[in-house]
Amino acid sequence: MVWGSKGNLPVDRAVPILPGVFDIAAPAYSKRQHQTEKPLELMRTLVKIVCPGEIILDPFCGSGTTVLAAKLEGYPAVGIEIMKHYAETAKAKVAEA
Repeated sequence: MVWGSKGNLPVDRAVPILPGVFDIAAPAYSKRQHQTEKPLELMRTLVKIVCPGEIILDPFCGSGTTVLAAKLEGYPAVGIEIMKHYAETAKAKVAEA
């Protein structure tokens, strides 16, 4: 995961400082909708580094787990996926929620 900011981040940001390591298992291969699918629990935690009201962008959204996590945590999000199959999978996953 990579994240960035436009300019310096204020010390008193209204979001948590996350640990550097997470111990969350990846989804079982047989249950994945994408070969590099991330655990929803992990992504729900990671999206919280974004300040409320900011938009989450996932330019390689695969099956849409990050966009779904953002939606479940109350963040607006935009996902971009070039492969039609995965774009449709992501759209359906987010719509079901």
